[in-house]
Amino acid sequence: MTRSATVRSRNLVRLFFPISLALLVGVNLPAVLPSTANAYEVWITDQSDTAKESGGFLYIYDGAQLAANPSAAKPTVTIDIGGEINKFCEDATKKAVRRPHMLFFIKDQSHAVLSFLSGQVLFMDAATRKPEACLNMGKNVHAAWPTPDQKMVLAANMAEKKLIRIWTDYAGHKFTSDQGKDVLELGPLDSGDRPDNAPICPITDSSSKHAFITLRGGGLFVADITATPMKIVATLNNVEIHPGGCGGFQVGETMYINSGGGFPVAPLAYDVYALDMSNLPKSVSAKLITSRDEKFADSHGMTAVGRYLWSADRAGNNIEVIDTMSNMSVGSIDLTGSVSDDPAPDLIDVALDGAYVFVGMRGPNPLTGNDKNANNAKGSTPGVGVIKVNDGGKSGEFVGVARITNMKEGKETADTHGLAVRK
Repeated sequence: MTRSATVRSRNLVRLFFPISLALLVGVNLPAVLPSTANAYEVWITDQSDTAKESGGFLYIYDGAQLAANPSAAKPTVTIDIGGEINKFCEDATKKAVRRPHMLFFIKDQSHAVLSFLSGQVLFMDAATRKPEACLNMGKNVHAAWPTPDQKMVLAANMAEKKLIRIWTDYAGHKFTSDQGKDVLELGPLDSGDRPDNAPICPITDSSSKHAFITLRGGGLFVADITATPMKIVATLNNVEIHPGGCGGFQVGETMYINSGGGFPVAPLAYDVYALDMSNLPKSVSAKLITSRDEKFADSHGMTAVGRYLWSADRAGNNIEVIDTMSNMSVGSIDLTGSVSDDPAPDLIDVALDGAYVFVGMRGPNPLTGNDKNANNAKGSTPGVGVIKVNDGGKSGEFVGVARITNMKEGKETADTHGLAVRK
């Protein structure tokens, strides 16, 4: 799935970002990236295999070129994760990497953090594209979320219901985790009002002290991630927070998170909540500000555009716009039409100047986050969608898509997921 979601301040303290990694394979990479102050890149992962039950792709686009002419834009860098990246991680973890799922950049943009559903977290120098460390976190990692202070990354191991802390020293190229001290076991906390505590996304606040852990079965844990061992300081139940959320960002003392579909417990789901953080660590409260639970809807990606929250409806093929000053929905951006008949918008991020929003679009054979009875994540145009921002973020226009393909035996297997903008 999901999610995701990098941390950056653009009028709001943004905490949703989404993904990637890697060594360059078979492409000549410029030694120096553009130095223009406003230059930026758009990174996106394709989860489809490029080797036997392993691999994937990482594509890097020039942001300005992508915005100017999406349909003609080509990646400046294409990385086959089934090549040198896979070897690097196999040497370190003794298993192949598969399903590059979520990508985040750390606050200073120097490193990318990529999580694999095969269980690894990879740390990569974002400028050189070279991997620095690959750690085994167990059976899978849905998301590996960096803290704003750049001291930690939190890995959400859904399969084993664990939150795992990785200590990060990017300048010293050191990444460590103690299985005795840095693991928060969530499975034993399963209960009637939180029946399935598999962590989806551990969304961190601006202080880097608390993580808001969304859960597969619904409910929420707020953990003090600076304590050793990490400890839960506040909770919400599955009535207060519905299952499967991953998007989130913070504005002042309010944390916005969502719920979403794709799981058997909730094939279709769409809710956005405003969480009052002012009483932490004693308690946290949630207010539902918009819901589409009675519709063919699936909330997944979220980003901040000026004062507005953009919430992607993966099943409904649109972006809902919420005014964070009033916590009211002020409209939606329909994405169906001549550009794509079924875009299935997933993770989203905004250009540095706020003029465009980029969205990952799912493929006709979604590999993650899709319930086959609902096909909530099934789309027809896998690639990077480009939306022109209007009215300071209150509206937008879907202007094009840079298509991504990975054909196998006449079948389109490309399925993009992780997406993030890098300065």
